Amino acid sequence: MARVALFVPCYVSLARPADAAAARTVLERLGDEVTTLAGLCCGQPAFNAGARREACQVAAEAVRSVRGFDAVVIPSGSCAAMAAHEWRTLFPNSPVAGERASRVREFTAYVAAHPNAERLSFRLRGVVAYHDSCHARRELGLTETVLGLLARVEGLEVRRLRYEAECCGFGGTFCVKLPEVAAALASAKAADAAASGARVLVSTDLSCLLHVESAARGLGMELEGWTVAELLARSLS
Repeated sequence: MARVALFVPCYVSLARPADAAAARTVLERLGDEVTTLAGLCCGQPAFNAGARREACQVAAEAVRSVRGFDAVVIPSGSCAAMAAHEWRTLFPNSPVAGERASRVREFTAYVAAHPNAERLSFRLRGVVAYHDSCHARRELGLTETVLGLLARVEGLEVRRLRYEAECCGFGGTFCVKLPEVAAALASAKAADAAASGARVLVSTDLSCLLHVESAARGLGMELEGWTVAELLARSLS
């Protein structure tokens, strides 16, 4: 039995904590001993803003908190990429930070590679569209991993977006610094999802989904965002 830290991104804790519970449900069904770590931040907002000192302060607390676990599972491509890649950047002379960063896995990558993954069965009838988050796609290379997991859900039809490689416009602090551009990108992504015929948009990253959901509401579209963790938890049989 692996000892797993479920590192809950700060925005998940604030906006939709049920997603963290969904991720925990799946991890426990895999047979892991799961400890939920909430109230932490990976340090990415400060890091992306160029506030290195503040990023180090926040990330240092996160690094300390994941001591003693076999794996650190993060249900977010964005936060997982930050922890796995940039903790080393923030603490280049710290073997401890490097070692703990090496244990970080994005939720879908961890589930797909788990030795007990084939024991799980999923059933859910419906049609969903899949949104590739930028970090999950480009930094972590998870596109096929996620699609492979979704393909295991019996009764589920997954439709890929026409412009799947384009950003949804959230980008953390990007949507604050350039709100007009961010809004235009979100509207385009919502329209792309609607054109697929699906009424549910699935992604590794809740941040993307919240951004696109907001744009869809503004356009009068019916579009609901589910994380992969939520979908898998709903479909466990």
